[in-house]
Amino acid sequence: MASQIRLFISGGPDQEPARELLGRALAEFPVNVGWVIKRTPDVDSAAESHLFLMLLGADITAPVGLELYWARRTEKPIFAYRVDVSRTPAGQVFVQENAGLEWRRYSELGMLRRYVIADLSRFLLAHAERYGVTMLEAQRLHVQIAALEKASATEPGATSAPPKPLGASGGGVILAPGKDEPRGARLIGEPG
Repeated sequence: MASQIRLFISGGPDQEPARELLGRALAEFPVNVGWVIKRTPDVDSAAESHLFLMLLGADITAPVGLELYWARRTEKPIFAYRVDVSRTPAGQVFVQENAGLEWRRYSELGMLRRYVIADLSRFLLAHAERYGVTMLEAQRLHVQIAALEKASATEPGATSAPPKPLGASGGGVILAPGKDEPRGARLIGEPG
């Protein structure tokens, strides 16, 4: 059984606010799983990941195309999101050449957050045994999906300001309490 979900997030430099938002959203996920967020454009990162998130803004920049190639080559589930903006000619060609992806289009970061959390919740439900999702956690995921779908239906135009960068956009590890803590580990500031 996998104790952590290895998630690869691919996107150009213009997607830093989206990465930051998603890193924070994963830290608040209502299920006790650990997340390993990768952003390194190499074969090992793609091969080690359990799933792949692609974020596309106005333009396609290196190494996003290469990262998508490796995700496909290693047969990872791919979740693709593109912001509704005018695209550069290269961005337009990239979307056309990758029409086979199930692109989820969003107009603001709050919508992207709802889509990603709902998609990852469904992924966890589909692989509950692999990631040790309990019955109670599965119920939480179902409730979360329903709430996100309701929010998307009732507040489609809600906007949110890009989060102030605090480091979650650079990749990292989000530990699941009780599952990922090494023996003898303690939180910083916790009495020893």
